[in-house]
Amino acid sequence: MIDFLVLQSNILSMLIWLALAAFIFYRFRKKKIAVFFAVLTLLVFGLFSTAWFPRYLAMQLELKYPVLDPRILQNASGKTYIHLLGSGYQVDKRLPATAELGIVSQARIVEAMRLYNAIGNSVLVCSAGGPPGTETQASVAKKAAVLLGADSSRVITLDTPNTTIEEAQALAAAIGIQQRVIIVTDGVHMPRAMKVFKRQGFDPIAAPTNFRAFNGSVGVAVKWWPRIENLEVTDRVLHEYFSSLKAGL
Repeated sequence: MIDFLVLQSNILSMLIWLALAAFIFYRFRKKKIAVFFAVLTLLVFGLFSTAWFPRYLAMQLELKYPVLDPRILQNASGKTYIHLLGSGYQVDKRLPATAELGIVSQARIVEAMRLYNAIGNSVLVCSAGGPPGTETQASVAKKAAVLLGADSSRVITLDTPNTTIEEAQALAAAIGIQQRVIIVTDGVHMPRAMKVFKRQGFDPIAAPTNFRAFNGSVGVAVKWWPRIENLEVTDRVLHEYFSSLKAGL
C-alpha cells in the first residue's frame, strides 16, 4: 500500500479520478454521490492549487535545516566530501553537460559548487545511475561540475545508485562512514536524506537548496490564485512523507 502511495503521490491524478467519479455517478443518476465528488474535487483543487497550504507543508520540511555557511568549515582539517544527490537528467549530445542536467539538478549543482569553491580540500561526489547503455547521471554531473570550474581530480562519481538509500550505501562503500560529508539536496528532501545517511552511520552536514517556500513578500491575490506549480509543490511534499513512511524514517 505504501509503495502505491509513493508512486501515486500526484495531486493532478487525484483530481482527474475525483472528477471522473463525479461524472460516472451523475451518468448513472446517483446525483447526491455525484455532487459529493464534484464538491470534493473543487475543495481539493482549491486547497492544493493555491499557495497557502502547499507552501506551508513545504516550509515544515525546509525549516528543519538552514542554508549552510561554508565559513564554519574553512579551517577544518582533512577532506570534506560534498555529496551532490541525483535528481534527473537527459543525455543529449547537442547540449553541454550543464544543460543535460534537469532543472532540479541544476539548482543542486549550483549549491554544491558554491560550497566546493569556498571550502578548501573539498571533494565533490556526484551520484546516480541511468538507464542501461546510457551515460550515468553521476558522469554527466561530473562533466557539468568541471565546466563550472571544478578540478576533475577532486570530483568522484558513484554510478550505480538509483535511490537516496543506495546513494548513502555507495558513499559508505567508497569513502567509509568516518569522513566529513555534506549532503546537497532540495530543502523538502533534506530531512529524509539526513535520516537515511545517519542510519547508514554518517554524521552528515545539511546543505539544502532549491527551496519551494519563500518568506519574501508575495501579494495576497497571487497566493490565492490557482497555479500548477502549487500542485507540483504538493506532489514533492507528499512524495517525501510517503517515502519516509515506507522507509520507516
